[in-house]
Amino acid sequence: MLETIIASIGYAGGVIVDKIILSIYSIPVRRFIPWLFIWLAIITVFAVYVFHGSFNLEALKLNNLILFAAMIVVAFVWNLFYYEGIQRVEVHEFELVMLFGPLATIILAEIFLPSERSITTFAAGLIASSALVLARVEKKHLRLSPYWKQLFAATFLIALESILLKKLLVIYDPTTLYLLRTFILAIAFLIAFRPKLLQVPKSVFALTIASAFFGVVQMVLKFYGFQNIGVVETTLILILGPVLVYFLSSFFLKEKLRAKTGISALVVIACVVYVVVTNGQGH
Repeated sequence: MLETIIASIGYAGGVIVDKIILSIYSIPVRRFIPWLFIWLAIITVFAVYVFHGSFNLEALKLNNLILFAAMIVVAFVWNLFYYEGIQRVEVHEFELVMLFGPLATIILAEIFLPSERSITTFAAGLIASSALVLARVEKKHLRLSPYWKQLFAATFLIALESILLKKLLVIYDPTTLYLLRTFILAIAFLIAFRPKLLQVPKSVFALTIASAFFGVVQMVLKFYGFQNIGVVETTLILILGPVLVYFLSSFFLKEKLRAKTGISALVVIACVVYVVVTNGQGH
């Protein structure tokens, strides 16, 4: 459980840094993503060393190679949609749409992962996800930009990737899987976008490394969460991430916090505590 809580902190830090890079510095998404994945792969090499990553020959079986290829395709598309969303839509709209991600993940996990079906965890996940969405809905959100469909597609693809990852983590070590994922995606983004990598300010270069660090913390520990406590419970705990983003945004981006945001945060925390106490801490 602890690794999942730390992952939610990594998520919050990464979102804040990405917003600064893409919104304040206005760096083109197709230049930023390749740099980001290069650094994700480099930093993950150290994670593989620290966590003693390993490779299982079962991964070379045809069905597992198909699962891996599907994961790469899904990850390529959702990352592109996700970062374009950060840059092109208003912050409130981006956050609102992306909050449907945990909800989609929990529902898909209940459908495709029979071993994780639990009424209490499922209910807590729905309540926590709904609390976050309702806390952010306002009248102005009823007018969505042309990119809302792209963002919704990203949330669904993130949920779908979670199912694929759970199946792959039966045969892969989390750090090794993430290293292979980021390395292949870095090459794919470089080939697809052919970016001018050196045309990036030094300050953005440093921020990109910081974003990659937060990304590795978030994703590697999320992979461990999927492997050890399951997709549904991990996703529920990771909902703490958006809560942290709200509070960090008020500090770094000077966004105004509202009472209903605080109430939704308490609901999320209560749901997480309930699931942890109900399921026990012996995972």
